[in-house]
Amino acid sequence: MAIQIRPYTEEFSGPVAEFNRRVGPAHVPFRIPETPVPSWLPKVGGRNIYQEIFLAIEDGCVRGAYTFKHQQFSFWGRVLEVGACQMPISEGVVDKRYSLVGPKIVNDALRRQPLSYGLGLGSLDAAITRMLLAMGWSVRAVPFFFRVRNGFRFLRNIRYLKTTVLRRCVLATAAYSGFGWIGARIAWPLVAPVAEQPRSVCAEQVDEFSTWADDIWKTCKYWYSMVGVRDSDVLNILYPPGNPRFIRLKILNNGKPAGWAVLLDTVMSDSKYFGNMRVGSIADCLALPEDADKVISVASQVLEKRGVDLILSNQSHASWGRALSRAGFVEGPSNYLFVTSEPLTELLNDIDPASKGIHLNRGDGDGPIHL
Repeated sequence: MAIQIRPYTEEFSGPVAEFNRRVGPAHVPFRIPETPVPSWLPKVGGRNIYQEIFLAIEDGCVRGAYTFKHQQFSFWGRVLEVGACQMPISEGVVDKRYSLVGPKIVNDALRRQPLSYGLGLGSLDAAITRMLLAMGWSVRAVPFFFRVRNGFRFLRNIRYLKTTVLRRCVLATAAYSGFGWIGARIAWPLVAPVAEQPRSVCAEQVDEFSTWADDIWKTCKYWYSMVGVRDSDVLNILYPPGNPRFIRLKILNNGKPAGWAVLLDTVMSDSKYFGNMRVGSIADCLALPEDADKVISVASQVLEKRGVDLILSNQSHASWGRALSRAGFVEGPSNYLFVTSEPLTELLNDIDPASKGIHLNRGDGDGPIHL
């Protein structure tokens, strides 16, 4: 029987569990949920942003799956439906007979929405990245910025850098000798002499987004070549009121809303990248490009006061990257990749050939699941 792509319904919960068991030896970074309702962004009422799960079925057996996120984006103010093919997985990772399931999944996603993208992926060498490139998709990295606030804990926990015995020894020596603490403070004024924000700029922590966020969206959507719709309805779906994990900031300038940011303050536990550090993240944000400095500066100060060891952010737009650099962040190697289908690539090439106006961050991917 030929493989068919079908919506995930309750009858396939058992076959999904069997699929997860079969691909377990491949140590894939995610599994198909054993319930058809996505835990994040389920389809509720008339929402414009939601997820659906589709399965590759062969004679009642599950051979692969993907999650499809429906979302609206603004392109210089023109709002269009865009899709995200997320977490595709195929039995091809353990059985080469199913190596063509991956392309079949991607083609099914493109049939549903030609303007499609992926965000995250992890590396140019990842199987999914290689497959998408072979299918004509385009790829670019979303720049990664970091700022160390606790040199000792950074040097002790940054596993991303501990790739050899020599590096592990050097980092441990630096941490316990005190050079980490001293270096972080000596380097700070040399790397980033940050001008203080005027007293007119401040942050107000809020429990939810309301009409003030709608006003910011209506102004900002015309200033970016590609930006996910961020009105109050969407923001309250992405960052639900009552969820204490999200730190929602309204940035005020002379008492008037100038932008917003969503922060995370996470104590990592045996993270493969950050060990046991306390990591602060500027996960999502929006303002006019000229006001990016205000948002980044105030958001960083909020995380500093909470006592984080490290602050991170991925930002694609040059104005937000410059704002991070002026706030003392250093740009590091990025494995946060933005891939676009051929139709979406053509659209972006037409309206923004240099890709200077694209505003993407962690809020546009699978959610801040790793932060």
